[in-house]
Formats: sequence, C-alpha cells, structure tokens
Amino acid sequence: MKILIVDDHSYNRDILACILQDAGHECLEAVNGAEACEVFAANSHIEFVLMDVNMPVMDGFAATRSIRAMTEENLVTIIFVTALDNTEVTVKCLESGGDDFVPKPVNEDILLSKIAAHQRQQCTFNRLKAVNQELVYHQSLMDREHKIVEHVFAQGAKRNGTYCANVRHHSSSMSLFNGDLVLTAPSPAGGVYVLIGDFTGHGLSAAIGSLPVTEIFYDYAARQISVSQMAREINNRLRNLLPMGMFFCACILSVDASGKELFFWAGGMNDLACVLPGETSVVTLCGDHMPLGILEDYEFNDTSQLHNLAPGSKIYVYTDGINEAKNSQGEEFGHDAVYACLLENPNDAIEKITEAVKAFEGTSDQSDDFTLVEVTCCPVRHFALDTGELVDVGAKFRNVECFPWGLSAYLAADDLRRTDAVQQLLAFVGTIQGVELHQDKLFMIVSELYSNALEHGVLGLDSALKDTMEGFEEYYRLRETRLQEVDNHFIELRFQYLRSTPNQLRLTMTDSGKGFDVKSVKQDIVNNSERYGRGMSLLQSLCNELLYSNNGRTVTAVYHFS
Repeated sequence: MKILIVDDHSYNRDILACILQDAGHECLEAVNGAEACEVFAANSHIEFVLMDVNMPVMDGFAATRSIRAMTEENLVTIIFVTALDNTEVTVKCLESGGDDFVPKPVNEDILLSKIAAHQRQQCTFNRLKAVNQELVYHQSLMDREHKIVEHVFAQGAKRNGTYCANVRHHSSSMSLFNGDLVLTAPSPAGGVYVLIGDFTGHGLSAAIGSLPVTEIFYDYAARQISVSQMAREINNRLRNLLPMGMFFCACILSVDASGKELFFWAGGMNDLACVLPGETSVVTLCGDHMPLGILEDYEFNDTSQLHNLAPGSKIYVYTDGINEAKNSQGEEFGHDAVYACLLENPNDAIEKITEAVKAFEGTSDQSDDFTLVEVTCCPVRHFALDTGELVDVGAKFRNVECFPWGLSAYLAADDLRRTDAVQQLLAFVGTIQGVELHQDKLFMIVSELYSNALEHGVLGLDSALKDTMEGFEEYYRLRETRLQEVDNHFIELRFQYLRSTPNQLRLTMTDSGKGFDVKSVKQDIVNNSERYGRGMSLLQSLCNELLYSNNGRTVTAVYHFS
C-alpha cells in the first residue's frame, strides 16, 4: 500500500518508514500539514496517512480536514500518531476526520495490526466501489434502453395523426412501463376504433406485447376491418409470441360516424358499463370471450356484438386495477363503487373515479396498473394533433365509386369443412378499391348469412338447442359430427356491385338444405320474434334489403355504400 507519513521530526518519519517498508508498503513523507496536502493531491493512490498533531505551518487537524475534502469518492484511512492522550485532543482528532490513534513511542506490532485491520476495510470498500460502478453502468444502460422503448411506444401511439373528441381516458401505471394499453384510430368511414387491454403482469415484460397489438390495430383500422377479424388476428399473433401463462385481456370496439352503432368484442375484461341519458342505473354489456393469446385459431370465437344506442349514451371500459384496488384493510374498491361514481358524475366521471380510487387506497401502494376509458355516443369528431382543426376522415368513404364487378363462389363439401371460408371470400372482396373501407360491416353480413346457410340450411341444426348449457354443447357436437358427414351439399354465393344512387353491393347466397317456411320467417321478422336469435336483428340493422326466396334456401342482401 502507498502510505503518507506526516511528521515534522525526521527521526519519527525514519522509524515509521523503516517499519512500513519492511512490511512491504511504499512510503511518502511530508514535514508539515501544508506539504502533506500537496503530496496527497499529487498522488491519487495514497490509501493511508499517518498524521502527527503538532506541526509548523499547518497542524494535523487542519491537514486532515483538507485531505478529507479531497477524498469524497475514495476511502482514505487517517491514523493520528501522537503522544497526547487527553480527551479534548481525542475528540478534536475524530472531529477533524481521523479514524484511529497510535501512541508515541510507536509499538511496531500495534501499528502493523491497526494498518492490517484498516486494510481489510479498504479492500471491502474497493470491492463495493467496483460493484457500485458496475451497477451504475448497467443502470445507465437500462435507462438508455428504456428511453428507446419509451420512444418506440410513444411513436406507435401517434401513428394516426388525429385524436377523437368522443374518446377520453386515464391510465395510471405502477411502474415505468404500463401493462395496460389504450389505442384509438379513426375509421375510414368517419367513425372510431378503440382498443383497451391488460397484459398479464406489470412493467416492461407486460408492455412489450403491446408492439404487435399496436401494429395490427392501426393496420386493420385503416382498412375498416371488423373488430371480430381484428380480435382473431391479435389472438393468433399473441398465441405464437407470448410465453405460457401470459395473455391479453382486451375489449375492441368501434363506433360508426353517427355515434349510434356500437360494435364490440371483449375477452377477459370487466363488463362494459353503459350510462344512458336520463337513466338512474348502469346497463352492463357483457363480453364473455376468453382473453387473447390463449386459444388456437380453430377454438377461437370471434363473434362480436352490435348495439344501437341513444344519442348521449356513454360507454365505460375499465381494467381490473380499478375495481380490485385495495385499501389498508385489504378491501376492494368494487364494481358498485365504480357504477355509483359514473351515475353521480356524468360530466367528469374519469376524474372522479381516479380521485375516488386514490382516496380509497390511501397510503397503500398501487397494486396494479389501471385504465378507464369513456366513449360518448354522438356524431364522431376527429381533430388534427398538430393544428387542432376538425378533420373529415370519412370523405373518401361515402358512396364509393368503382368499376362494375361481380364474384361467384361455389363451396362444395370439402370447402364447407374449412373454418376460414368467410375470411377467404372477404379477402377477395376487400382488395377492390373503395369496398375495403366497408369491410367491417360486410364481414358481419357475410359471416351471419354463411353461418345460417351452413348450420341451419346444410346441417339442419335448430337454434333452440342453444337455449340451455347442455343444449349448447349438444348443438356444437352435432355441428362437428354433421360437418364430417356432409356430402353432395353446397353453398353458392354471388357478389354484385351495382351503380345506383347510392351505389350498392348485392349478395345472393343459396344453400342445398331443405329450406324453411319463408312466410313464417317474414312474420317473425315483423313481430320482432327472437326465434332466430341475435343474427336476424343484426342482419336487419346492417342490410338495406333482406329477402328470402326459393323456399328459404336463397337469401338476397343489399348493402348501400352511403
């Protein structure tokens, strides 16, 4: 070790140097405190100082204070070598920055033992310093990587260049990165798409899954693809990407430009809370699908829901970090408290619920990311992010113009067994300029008509079976069995684009089943009968014309591009 000996008597310096050099140490010398400070400043590797107290020019106390000022980041041991042993001197030595004492005359064994003891401290300090430097390096590296990831996430969220006045939200993350995700995008028809999701876990590991979800969401929204197809594609991507035990609870919804029609698909999320104008209770819309990233494609149910809502209705979607927030007694905030806040604060529900949750948690740490989204059902308005000006994003959508075209498809037995028949058909139709902007509604129309033709026409299944849980299971067991046995059956489709005012798409679908009593069906439609379930009302709301013929084996649907 490099040791500085400070003493105004050369005899004392020589004795100490002899002892230390024999023990293998390197020695430097100074005759007073001022010289000691100069020598120390010029030799950064000095680790020990043996300091006399009484010296000319600068005494040991002042020299020790000066040396301490130069050693903020290094451990330097200063041992006073003095013949003074009264309490006042001892206190003054410690106050000035001394670590230990060696009495004069110096005992060689005591001196070397104390140096060895302090040397062990020095080694421990050096090891800790090296570890700390490594931690600082890795921390700076992590901070840099976090900034890069944060930039990527931020840029991804700004892709559409607009914001929608109908959508408000608040997110609170329990760590640097948020496992909750909120995305909004304008639809080419002038409406808005919204995705609210919650990945398993917290922090970067949870947030990283948002990158593929963001890409799919913006890509599909720009092409007016339905929330059903969007959910299926995200499920497939996450199924192949996420590790076992990690999944994505999500709600994907779209509101048309008028603000009246709400389509949504939800899996693993809380029920949507709907506050209707003038109502005194919350209406819940249940999404009963599995979270995304768990099921194989053939198991996945992409069925979405359509609701027509009164102007001024507000839809609230929130992650379980809100209702499962806990106070110091371990009690949960709960859904009832959320609903009460929604009804009591119709104009500032997001702010009030956020305040209520934080007040409920009190001094308890936030236990989960939480997100709350509000969607107001009224004519949808989009504004430019940079200028704040109103943007007509649906200008290209209305009454689409394209060349006259038609498409026919004949699906035989082997084709009927495929699970992607509708997706393949719409993949053709969706490539036609202008038509792609209507894919969401066209997908639902074709899906519903095809499902009816296959299940009720070709396979002869009765929807009444699905009224009970046992019947529901029996329905799909029979569906699978009859699909394998189907032979000499077919479904024929014909798409035809018609130039008119407005322009139209006519879809005719014929199946090889036994048909049904068309008059009875028409009467049921007039009477709003629930005999044909949700599908019939959905088709009526989406199609401008819906006609059955050929004893029920043929249906013609007309959709207006307006």
